[in-house]
This record gives sequence, C-alpha cells and structure tokens, in this order.
Amino acid sequence: MSRSLALSTIAWAVLGAVAPAPPSQADEADDQYAVAAGHYTRQRWALAAEQFHAFAERFSTHAKANQARFFGAEALVQLGRHHEAAVGFRDYLRREPDGAWARPARFRAAEADYLAGKYDSARGDLERFLADFPDDDLNGFVLPYLGSILLSNEQYEAAEKHFRDALRRFPQGKMQDDCRFGLARALDRQGQTEEAQRLYLAVAAKKGGSLADDAQFHLGALHYAAERFDEALVAFEPFESTMSDSPRRPMAQLGRGWALFRLGRREEAARAFESVAADAQVAVEARYWLGLTRKADKDWDAAAQTFLESVREHSDHPLAAALRFHAGDCLLRAGDLPAAAAEFDAVIRGAPPGNEWIDDAFRGRVLAALRADDHAAVERLAAEFDGRVAESPLRDDVQRLLARSRLGRKQYRRAIEVLEPLVEGRAETPTADDRFLLAMAYAGLDATQEALDALQPALGSATGELRADVRRLEASLLMKLARYAEAGAVLEQLRQDDATNLADLAVCYAKTGQLEKAQRAYEQLVNKAPDRELLSSTTEQLAEAAYEAGDAGRASQWFGALADDAQAGQHQIQGLSGLAWSQYRAGDLERAAATFGRLLEKGPPPALAAEAALARGQILEDLGQMDPALSMYDAVIERYTDSEPYSQALWAAARLRDALEQDREAAALYERLAGEFPQFAAIDAVLYGWAWSLRDLGQEEESWALFERLCHDHPSSSYRADASLELARRAFDEGDRPRARQLVGEVLAGRPRDDLRGNALYLSGQIAAADERWDEASQAFEQLLDEGPDESLRLLAEYGLAEAAFRRNDHQAARERFDRLRRACQGRPERWLAVIPLRLVQTLCHEKKWSEAYEIAATIEAAYPGFPEQYEVDYAIGRCLSARADFEAAREAYRKVIRSSEGAKTETAAKAQLMIAESYYHQENYEAALREYLALEILYDFPALQAAALLQAGKCHEMLGEWKEAAEQYTLLLKGYPESDLVEDATQRLAAARSRLP
Repeated sequence: MSRSLALSTIAWAVLGAVAPAPPSQADEADDQYAVAAGHYTRQRWALAAEQFHAFAERFSTHAKANQARFFGAEALVQLGRHHEAAVGFRDYLRREPDGAWARPARFRAAEADYLAGKYDSARGDLERFLADFPDDDLNGFVLPYLGSILLSNEQYEAAEKHFRDALRRFPQGKMQDDCRFGLARALDRQGQTEEAQRLYLAVAAKKGGSLADDAQFHLGALHYAAERFDEALVAFEPFESTMSDSPRRPMAQLGRGWALFRLGRREEAARAFESVAADAQVAVEARYWLGLTRKADKDWDAAAQTFLESVREHSDHPLAAALRFHAGDCLLRAGDLPAAAAEFDAVIRGAPPGNEWIDDAFRGRVLAALRADDHAAVERLAAEFDGRVAESPLRDDVQRLLARSRLGRKQYRRAIEVLEPLVEGRAETPTADDRFLLAMAYAGLDATQEALDALQPALGSATGELRADVRRLEASLLMKLARYAEAGAVLEQLRQDDATNLADLAVCYAKTGQLEKAQRAYEQLVNKAPDRELLSSTTEQLAEAAYEAGDAGRASQWFGALADDAQAGQHQIQGLSGLAWSQYRAGDLERAAATFGRLLEKGPPPALAAEAALARGQILEDLGQMDPALSMYDAVIERYTDSEPYSQALWAAARLRDALEQDREAAALYERLAGEFPQFAAIDAVLYGWAWSLRDLGQEEESWALFERLCHDHPSSSYRADASLELARRAFDEGDRPRARQLVGEVLAGRPRDDLRGNALYLSGQIAAADERWDEASQAFEQLLDEGPDESLRLLAEYGLAEAAFRRNDHQAARERFDRLRRACQGRPERWLAVIPLRLVQTLCHEKKWSEAYEIAATIEAAYPGFPEQYEVDYAIGRCLSARADFEAAREAYRKVIRSSEGAKTETAAKAQLMIAESYYHQENYEAALREYLALEILYDFPALQAAALLQAGKCHEMLGEWKEAAEQYTLLLKGYPESDLVEDATQRLAAARSRLP
C-alpha cells in the first residue's frame, strides 16, 4: 500500500489558525510567527519547520508556542521526516494533552510512526485513537493504516475487516484506493480471488493513481496463480506501455515470461526473461527461467551455460541449488556425465538440510551413475537417499533406478524386493505384468484410460474365466470413455443372457444411433426382470441418447416411464427433467412448465434444481406470466449462487424487472451480474440495461460511467451507438462540445437505426448552434426534416432552423419561420414554447416593428406563466415602450428584468440597467442617468457595458459642467477597460475635459 498522508484533513483545514496577524497588532513574536505561518501557507515546509521550531524555542511561554510546535511537526510530516515529526507531536501532547490540537496530534504521532515503519508503536496508538474517537473523520486514514499493519503481520482476516470498515464508512475518502488495494491483497491471501480480482481491476483502472501499477501487477500475479495465463499476460501488458516506468516493471516482465512459458510460447518467454536478465532486482530469477525455457526447448548446452553463469555470479542466492540441479540435469541430457555428476554432488553436499532440490539432485546423480555403469555408486547413493530424504516423493523413482541397476547386474531377487512394493501400491504405473485387479482398481478410481492401458497386456494373454472378466471390464472402460461402438462390438461377443451385458449393449446401440436395436435389447432386458436400479439406470441412458438424437417420441416415452416411477429414486428426477426438456423442445410450453414444477417439488440436487427453475422461469415469461417467472429467477438467485444457471437467472431477472419498471431491483441485479461475471457473454447488454436503470433512478453520474465503460470495453457492441449518443448529450449539457461533436459524428457514421439517427442529427444541430456555426446547424436540421422525423423532433428541427436564421441576422426568414411556429403551437401549454414568440418579438424589434413586437410580447407572460426567460420578454417590452417615448413605462419593464430571479446579474439585466440610464439621459435628467450608469459599472461584470456606462457617466458630468469628475470617469475607463472599443473616444474626451479644468 502507498503511505498516503492525511494532509488536506489537517494542514489545510487550519489555515485560519496559522494566518499572520494584521501588521498593526504584531510585535516581535507575532512577526516571527507570521513569517513561519507564511512559509507554511506557501508550502515552504523546510523554512516553516525551522521558523516554528525557532519560535517555540525563543518564545516558549507565548500563547502560540504549543501551536507552533504542532505546526512545526506538521511541516516535518510534509518533508518526510517522520521520526522527528512523531517526537514533535508527542512534545505538543506532553505540554497540552487536552489542547486544541490534541486530537489531530494524537493521530499525526501515530501516522508518523506508521510512515516511519515503526508498526508496533503505530498500531497501539492508532487502535487507541479509533477507540477514543470512533466517529472522527481521521479514521478514514486510521482504519487503512491499521489494515496495512495487520496485512504485514499476515493477519489477513483482521486486515480485511479494517479495510472493509474504512470503505463502508468513507467510500469517497482519500484512502479509498489504498483500502481497495489492501482489501484485495487480504482477500487474495485468503483465497477469495474473485472479489480480489474485481478490486485490483478497480484500482488499476485509475490511470495515474499511485497504486495503479501495484494493483495491475497483483492482478497479473492473481491470474497466474489461478493458472489463467492468457489473462495474466493481458494484466502484465501495461508494463510494456503505459506503466513502462513503474518500479514493478522488472517483476512484471518476469511474470509475463512465466505466463508465456506456461502457455508454451517459449520464444516470447525467452525474450521477456532476457529483457530483465541484467536487472539487479530480478536478474537471478530471470536467468533461472531463461535457462528453464532453453531447457524446455531441449537446448541442453545453452540452458546449462545459462544456469552455470548465474550460479557462479550468485552462489549464495536462494536459487543456487535449483540452478545447480538444472545445470546438472541439462548436462546429463547432453551426455556430459562427469560434469552433471559434479553439479548434482554440489547440491547434495552443499545445500542446507531440508533444501527442496536435494532429492532431485540425488535422483539425477543416481541416473548419471547408472548411465556410467557405476553400479556401486547407484547402491551407495540410493542408500544415502533413504537415510537423508526417505520421505521424498522421488523415492519410488530412485528405487526404480536401483531396480534397473540390479537387473542390469542380473540380481533378480534383489530387483523383486524393490519392484514388488512399487507394483502393490506406490508406483505411478504398473510393471509389464500388470494384472487384471490393478486395472479394476484404476476403474474404481475412475482413472479409466489408465485402467484400459493397464488392461491391454492382459487382453491377449488372459484365458478361461479370466478372459471373460477382462473383456467385460474392457467393454465397461470403453463405455466410460464414450467409445460406444468398440464397447458394443465387445459386448456382442459376451453372454446375452446376462442382464448387465444386455443393459450395456442397449446403451451402446443407443449411443451410436442404433435406436431400433436399442429398443429390442431394452425389451429383452425388461423381460428378464432385472433389478430396479439397473433398469432405471438403463432407461435413463436410453432416454438421454434418444433426446440427443432428436427422437422425441422415444425420449418422451423413456423419460415419461421414469417420471411416473415413484420407486425410481434419483432416476425419477432425471426422468422429470428429461421429460420437461422434451416437452419444451416440442413447443408444448404449458406442459413443460408443469413438468418442471413437478421436478422442483421433488427436491432435486442443486445443479438440476437451478437449471429447472431457470427454464421454468423462461417458459413462464414466454407465456406472459411475469410474477411467477420472477419467482423462479429469484429462487435460483437466492438458493443456487454456485450453480451454472445463476448468471443467467440474474440476467433474466434483471431484464424482466427492467421491463416491469422495477428500476431499483433491476439496477441491483445488473450490478450484481456485472460484478460477479465480468466475462458474461452479454455483458454489453448488462451494462446498457444497468445504465438506464440508474438513469431512471436519478443516479446520473453512475449511469454516465456505465455508458463510458460500455463504449470503451465493447466497441463492437450493438448498444454502443445508443450509449455514445447518451454520452454525447451529456458532453453537450456539460459544455464539452468537441467531445459531443466527436461522439455524435461516430454515431452518424455507423449508420444507426432511424430513431437514433434522428436524435443524433438533432443533437448535431444543437452542437453546431451552440458553437454558433449556424450554417452547419441549418444543414443538420434540414437533413432531419428531409428524413421525416416524428412530430416532436420535427417541431424542434423547425425551431432550430428559425433560430439559425435569427442568429445569422436573417430577420425576415427568422420572422417568417417563428411566425409559422407560433401559429402552429398556439394553445399548447409547454413552457419552452414561449421561446418562439420571444424570438418573434426580438426579430420584430430588430426590424423596428415596435407595435407588432409589443402586441405579441404583451401576451407571453399570461400564456406561459413561469417562463424562465420572461426577463428577455420584459427587456423587449422596455425597448418597444422606449421607442414610443413612454420612458416611465419602459423603465418599469427594465426594472422587472433586473429584479427577476432568472435575469438578475445576466447580460440582459446589465443592458436593462444601461437602458434605464439611457432613458434618463434622453430626458436630459443627467443626475438620474449618472446614478444609473455608475450602478451598472459597480454591479455587473460585463466589460463592454461597464466601459460604455463610464463613458456615458463622463458625458453626464460634462452636461452638468463637472469637468473634473468627467475626467475621472474617462480615466477609470482607460485604466479598467484598456481593450474596450471606446478607448479612443474616452481618450479624446479626457483631453477635452482636462482642457476645461482651471
């Protein structure tokens, strides 16, 4: 885990406490404290630590001395001088155990010890802090620190508890990634790899995160340990690209090499090992595995040289014995017996007792002696093996080599003394004279192929009664291997009056598609009145074979016989299952649902119950019985989480609840499915459904994240266009128009379905409009109209075209379009439609058709109460009234703009303020105009209008004969708004005003 600091929790939260005192209040001590605090607030940690320490030493009785000690220690934390910081915090606590900073000081002292690696003292202080202040937000750091300490002590369950507690209590805390990573490691060590994998993925996905490379590496290690070597390769791949500068890279390359080696891609593995063979961190391990790779390629000389070079340079390395053994083994395979013996002897004599390679070296040394015909050495070494490593699993192999040595010397009795115990139970394979009973033992262990292989020597040599038994066993083993044609040929040669032979023969006929012969053999079997178990078992196998062959009649007949046999035990359950599936395959859904129901009532094994419940749920859903279907899916989800149908039940339940608008339940199921089955076949559909469920629940951020994930992880998904359009809308709403444009372009380029294309075209027009690319916007809206959208999009597109004309100052076209829209929408109450008459009014104002504009504007507020842009309407009304010189009424309209909650402080309000001032100016009420102009400059933040107000204020002063004041306004304009278009006019007026001054 990274050692994160709780910096923002303490250091920045108390800036007010360390802020310098006003100069008028400062004496020498205050000045020095202010200097220290100034360094601290500017993050000059070394100077801050120095100055706080000097202050505390020099002014030890000052009211802020202990505060200085605390913040001095804080500065030391930021410098990474953790031991000194811990001493400083404890000094503060000794002086003020109940002081204002006592609680954070207790935490910081413990944290500093933790960061200094003093886990024992840190653990005690952290646990006491947690006990004394259970609700403190600093526990967002305390809990993961404790978890990390417990993890290092291999107390994985306790560590897991602390990490989970931290995530539960502080899900958005600064240590959330540390907690997820620590929890993943704790779970990984406890064998809970599925959840560990999800957590590693979550942390690794945060690009640039301090723990991303650690999590990515552990993810690769987890996959490798689980023998998911392809996934391990994928996990280690970022260390070749985005994480190439990570300190984890050498180990990741080593892990990558291991995975490639395990996958048989040895040439690539060798390159991976070679790439880090000179890295001090992993050099020995890399060369070791490079040697193993060359050894696997049977390049004995190169492999031996690799092992020997490494062990010569690192003779005291823990892998030294392994390196020597493999060097010896390669030399042995290359035929260099003396050199091989020397390396094996080095392991046997030099490795410490208990080293895992001693027994391998013994075996290699015995083999080298045997190949050199040094039988005395074989005897001596085998005896020494028994004396030193008798419990080794290699003992049988050494004994076999000893037996070969004795056989070579024709010491047969002594060879039998070695071989007989091996044949009787300790050997991996029997000797050449393997017996029938040994094959039977293998068959009893379900080692079928081994049993058949062991039986082969007896097939040609067994005679009499033994031969029949051997042949009967041969047929049984062939059936287990699904070699039914061969088994049937054997059974046809055996006695047909034996019920077992007849039953197996019927099964072999059925399995090879000879259902007529199977039927006849079965009828013969029934006539012989076999025991119930044999008959039931045979019936079940025949039914399954008929089902697989597509013979619905025989399958239903045989499955039905079992289903109706209350004495058939588990075979009745299989009969019900087979009958239900046969009915389902035949399209008889209601009967299939009923039969699956009968099956579930029998309490079948969990796997079968889960399969039946899922199937019944799907059938009920097809029949339109939604609630019973959900009950079936829920039964699988609640009772059979370890079953294969579990994921399908989650999927079916999620989709059905989604369709029934049970959004909360659907979202939970989608989340569960995505979390537990990230490789689910329809994972893109899962993410899509989950995203919409969250959207319907108002959880928009989570919904966006899922749409992003869908597009990123599943670029070929059929849902990508929908998701991309949603992301485009979001980007547009958030003002990220370049991304919105990119996404909507991708949607349109992909030839989406008609409804999606219509929405994408409309959004494209919106984006262009927002960027004031009005020609492009018009083109998009016109294209949308040409393609015949639905009525809602048609209206929006028509509005978009009218708006584009308005923005291009094509007032006649805009007026005509808005007028048509106004008439078409007359009487409709939607509030946004008020924009249409507003735009019409604004267009008329541009054309100075004041009476028409006023007549329409005066009706908008009553027609569309609560219209958010009513202030724009009022501004237009003010302009109309001003045009007819009704200044008082105009000013009242402008004041409505300024006072409105939506319009206040907008540019329109600033313009209204300016128009109020202008109205007084036109009435030559210069004093009133002056007040309004100056109010605009103070209250609003629109430079062009503020500059205009100052210029007009100067003119008012001129009209009042106040030349000094006029000059002041022009000077303010020039200094405050040097980029204004009015600078030249202001400069001339300033000169003129100054010329009038005495």
